[in-house]
Amino acid sequence: MKISILGAGAMGCMMSGFLVKRHEVCLVDVWREHVDEINRNGLRIRFGGEVETVHPKAVTNPDDAKGADLVIVFVKSIQTAEAMEGAKVLLGGDTLVLSLQNGYGNDQDIRKFVPEKNIIMGTTDRAASVLGPGFVNNSGGRLIHIGPLGEDSSGAERTAAAFRECGLDTDVYDSHEVSAMIWDKLMINCANNALAAILDINTPQLADEPLSDLFKTLLRESVEVARACGLPFEYGVYEEKNYALLNSLAKEARTSMWQDVNKKRRTEIDRMNGAIVRLGREKGVPTPCSEMVVRLVHAIEKGYAA
Repeated sequence: MKISILGAGAMGCMMSGFLVKRHEVCLVDVWREHVDEINRNGLRIRFGGEVETVHPKAVTNPDDAKGADLVIVFVKSIQTAEAMEGAKVLLGGDTLVLSLQNGYGNDQDIRKFVPEKNIIMGTTDRAASVLGPGFVNNSGGRLIHIGPLGEDSSGAERTAAAFRECGLDTDVYDSHEVSAMIWDKLMINCANNALAAILDINTPQLADEPLSDLFKTLLRESVEVARACGLPFEYGVYEEKNYALLNSLAKEARTSMWQDVNKKRRTEIDRMNGAIVRLGREKGVPTPCSEMVVRLVHAIEKGYAA
């Protein structure tokens, strides 16, 4: 399968490390130093105490990667529409497009460029971080859940089969189930992602008291909004799930928003906690702690120029 990955950040690179073993993989990213290092010396991925070097192609211009059987979108959610506009050259009539991004609303951006029958949405509990140009760390996680945006699951089945060939545990669900899973990941992200960035801590530290009280409050607000949107989620299930996730991660794991703040980049806060705030207002559900988190992250972003 010919696979293009939009966004050679931590997750895009980590996924390419698996997929390049059986497929033709091209990373598309604007970070020239990173792209040049991958093409010159390969992409290094650290798994625990070992480092593996793989050799996907990497480009800064989508024109140099024309045509793909599968496009995996791993850019920041706030960059989805712009990235898809620039990557139209990759898309053929049968090209599948898979989003494994964080945040809420990526499907709406992708719909502007891709027929519904070719769109696959999904989530993963895998985590990674960028250590430097051409060098990423695999921080843990294992599962990938995907499903069609519409009713035809054939594209998702082909994608899952291609992933499994490369040792990636991938399950296929129907459109309703995968939509619930995207909400599922959104709520976990809203509990952890921004909070670890604001506090400047490793992600697993959130499981320790008194920090755990903070993530529990954010999680409870997200669950209440989800329930108001018609999803039958229970808070206790998600508290347990979040503890399990935090305890499964490598002790040095950092959230994606921590990585953005550390590099003074615009964050995905408006597609995470910001989405909970917006939906909460629509449904009449108070979200004061989520609102505070959004304001704090925006204040941090504003301080980049100071």
